Amino acid sequence: MYKRSHFQEIVKRLKEPRRFIQVITGPRQVGKTTLIQQVIDEITPPTIYISADGIVNSNASWLNQQWQNARLKSKSNQYSGLILVIDEIQKIPNWSETVKANWDADK
Repeated sequence: MYKRSHFQEIVKRLKEPRRFIQVITGPRQVGKTTLIQQVIDEITPPTIYISADGIVNSNASWLNQQWQNARLKSKSNQYSGLILVIDEIQKIPNWSETVKANWDADK
């Protein structure tokens, strides 16, 4: 299967200790979702993949709920080191502020 050019770089970054939020951006229909699915299949830490695409009430509350669900799963031994992947996050108003608040709360 063809691997996108950024595949190895993203895998490498996700294997690093938790320091940075990873954001994948680009024009529509260039393979961002395919890339992240390939990365999820490759990495060892468990992942939760969610998409804000088609969610009618995708807002800060929805995003906070998804983050809280990931926190709960992360606390169990089988989900240690969990990675939360949120596809189409740009469809959530003010998503960056919500992500930053949750990220900072987890430090």
